[in-house]
Amino acid sequence: MTKSLDIRNTSELQSWLRERIAFYLDQPADTIDPDTELTHYGMNSVYAVSLLADLETKLGVEIDYMQATWGYPTVNKLVEYLEALPANREGE
Repeated sequence: MTKSLDIRNTSELQSWLRERIAFYLDQPADTIDPDTELTHYGMNSVYAVSLLADLETKLGVEIDYMQATWGYPTVNKLVEYLEALPANREGE
């Protein structure tokens, strides 16, 4: 079983996102600036949907794909969005 992410841990969440984005874009994670728009690196809608699906699984949250993709175009903005979500779907 894989370790889940703590949605309240900004640095852990940011690091995981950078690693996962780097995986999809086939480049080193340290080249992903958390304040640069992901489209600058070649992130497209296919990669974005895959990344958001990974996040839903890893965090146990439901993500509005349209809102997350278009409204939060950088790693740091996406972290802000994720931190504002409920921690999990239990009780729904």
